[in-house]
Amino acid sequence: MDKIPKIVVVGAGRIGWHLAKRLKGKGLPVAQVVSRTEQHAKELGESIQCKWTDKFEEIQQDADWVLLAVKDDAIIQVAENIAPFASESFVTHTSGGTAGEVLAKYFKRFGVFYPLQSFSMDHMPVWSKIPFCVDASSPTDLMFLKKIAKTIGNLVYQVNDVQRANLHVAAVFANNFSNHCFAIAEMILKEKDLPFDLLHPLMEETLTKALQESPAKMQTGPAIRGDAETLKRHIELLESHPAWMKIYKDLSESIQKTPAD
Repeated sequence: MDKIPKIVVVGAGRIGWHLAKRLKGKGLPVAQVVSRTEQHAKELGESIQCKWTDKFEEIQQDADWVLLAVKDDAIIQVAENIAPFASESFVTHTSGGTAGEVLAKYFKRFGVFYPLQSFSMDHMPVWSKIPFCVDASSPTDLMFLKKIAKTIGNLVYQVNDVQRANLHVAAVFANNFSNHCFAIAEMILKEKDLPFDLLHPLMEETLTKALQESPAKMQTGPAIRGDAETLKRHIELLESHPAWMKIYKDLSESIQKTPAD
């Protein structure tokens, strides 16, 4: 990278917090943090020793790169707010489920810088294992994003809007939905005074197998075996929790209809 770009991070939530710190840690210090919440802007700005503001009109207009690390449903509103002041900057968002094209109405140069990971404030990301999915409206800006991603991480992929939308759906199944099933399992055991630790080895084995082989080929359980009596007993045990029972029925049916390869 020929020169250190002037970077502005808009958003001081989980993604913004971790990306800003990582950028600084890899020699790409953020020049300014912008957040609608003054306290959040101040906390992140002071933690990485940069300027901060809660006013969009105070965004640094000579920024080389503006990174919108905000919720999906706030991207367009934030873009509208900063467009009059950042029209010459390269602007990207970090969303997996929102097209980069939504920024075309507001900026000449736009793109997507999507780290495929679930971030939390109390857990340090393993950056070398996080895939960065990037895209941009010009080859030059795309190369810039690839260099940034390679600097702060390791795995870099060019992913267009259609591909990324489907990737995001798949990620919801792999992460959010599976975690919800873990949560239900934990609550079922808690009701019967059983520790969730009992399931940990099984969960670890399931993930290990899914990473080594096609998950469809690794599927086990009463649904794939067609064990009608076991399915019936399980459904009866879940009668006091209709929502969980419906999930059990729907997933069992889906398993039975999903091909093994």
